[in-house]
Amino acid sequence: MSQKNAPPAAEFDNVQVTAIPYTDADGKVKYKTTFNPTSVEVTTFDTVLNYQLIEPTPAGVRFSRVSVSPEHNDQLSEPSISISGKMVTFSDANTVKESLSLTFHFIDDTGTEFDVDPEVDNFPPI
Repeated sequence: MSQKNAPPAAEFDNVQVTAIPYTDADGKVKYKTTFNPTSVEVTTFDTVLNYQLIEPTPAGVRFSRVSVSPEHNDQLSEPSISISGKMVTFSDANTVKESLSLTFHFIDDTGTEFDVDPEVDNFPPI
């Protein structure tokens, strides 16, 4: 079989996520969440986006759900959260130049919930 018509290999964009607890002035537990890289710019078609919680995030913190804005878009697949809750993966068609707002919802082992709103910027190669 000829390799001339083979599609290019999919690009994988891996984002490392840390969520570090702290206590606010009212004594409530909050989380400072960071992403590395801080923003994602997608430049190839059919890119796989993978967000992974890493240390020093406490073991009890996990992704609980993901929402996307605009809600009805034809760029991102339904997100898949791993069984452990430590990874979220979805694919990005990247056929339209636009910014997509994600909301990652988290929960820890004490029931504390929080969310963070990173963006994905699509820059199709055409």
